[in-house]
Amino acid sequence: MNNSDKTNDLLRSIVKLASSEKKKSGFLIGNTTKIDKEGLFFTPLRNTSHMVIGGVIVFSENQAIEITEVVDGKVDYVLVDAEKKVADVNSISGESSNIERAVREIVIKSKLWVYKGNDLSVEAVDTLLGYLFKDSLKGIGGKRIAIIGGGNFGSKLALKLVERAANVFLTRRDKGKLKTIVDAINLIKPRYTYAKVNCTKDNLLAANKAEALIGTTNGKAIITQEMVQSLAKNAIIIDAGKGTLTLEALKIAAKRSIPIYRLDITAALAGMIETQLTMEENIEKKMGRREFQSESIVAGGIFGREDEFVVDNITNPKLVYGIANGIGDFIRDLSPNQIERLKKMEEYISNH
Repeated sequence: MNNSDKTNDLLRSIVKLASSEKKKSGFLIGNTTKIDKEGLFFTPLRNTSHMVIGGVIVFSENQAIEITEVVDGKVDYVLVDAEKKVADVNSISGESSNIERAVREIVIKSKLWVYKGNDLSVEAVDTLLGYLFKDSLKGIGGKRIAIIGGGNFGSKLALKLVERAANVFLTRRDKGKLKTIVDAINLIKPRYTYAKVNCTKDNLLAANKAEALIGTTNGKAIITQEMVQSLAKNAIIIDAGKGTLTLEALKIAAKRSIPIYRLDITAALAGMIETQLTMEENIEKKMGRREFQSESIVAGGIFGREDEFVVDNITNPKLVYGIANGIGDFIRDLSPNQIERLKKMEEYISNH
C-alpha cells in the first residue's frame, strides 16, 4: 500500500469518528530529523475533547506535498509543523526544507493551523513531570533532573524546568555549544529563581542521584546501565527521544523498579487544539471595534483608545470590563461622567 492509500485509510477513520461524535476533524503534518526506515510514518489517531486527529511525520518537502494534496478538503483542519528540521538534500548550502511553506501553497479547502512540534514535546514532558511530582511539597522545585541531549528540545525543556526551580543538568557532546546554551538559559531565567542549569559532557555525572532522567537524543540509545544504576531511589525515566535507553539500561531499570515513561504528546496536543479553536473564535467572532449605544467599544484584545469601553464580545456584548486609559490598561479612578456612562452601558447590556 502506497502513502496516498495509507493517508486515505487514516482520513476515513478520522472523518468517521469525528462525524459520529460531532467533533472537528484534523490532520497533522510534522517533520523530524529522525529518519525512519519506511521513509515516513503515520501518527496514532487521537480523539481529543474537540477534535479527532491523525497525522504523518515526513522527511522532505516532496513527501509533505504528496500527503497534503490527498488531505486538503477532507478534514476541517490541516496542522503543519513550522519548525525547520529537515535538511534540503538538493541544496548545496544544506539549508532546511520548508515544510510549512510547501503545505501552505497547497491547502485551500481545509483551514490551516501552524504549530511547533518541539514545543508540544516540551509541554508534554513538563506536564508529565508536574503530575508525577504533584504529591511533593515543592513539586518539581528542588528536584535534580538530568536531561541527556542539549539540542533544541532539551534546551527548551531545561529552561522550562529551571523556571520551576528544578536543579537541571544538561548534557551535550559539544562542550562549547553546551556552555553557550546553559549560560543563555541562566541569564534569561527569572531573576529570583535561584536554581540553575548546569552543563556537563559527562552523562553519568549528570545522572548521578538524579530524581528524573530524561533522554532527548533522537532515537539514539545513550542512557546506559551505569546511568540508571546511579539514579536516586524512587527516580523516574522519560524516554522523550524514543529509543534513548540501551537494552542493559532497560534491564537495570526493571530490576530497580524504576518506571520508564515514553513521550506522549496527546495532552499537549489537546491543549494546543483548545487554544487554537479559542483564538479562532475570538478573532473571527469576538474581536473588533465598533460604535454601540453611541459609545466606542473594543473587544478580543484590540488595544483600547482612551475612554473606549472594553467588552467581552464585539458582536454581542454581555460584560463590560472597564474603560480604557489609552496606554494599555483601564482607568482606575473614573470621573463622575465616566461612572454614569459605565452604569448606563451595563444596564443596557443586562437588559438586552
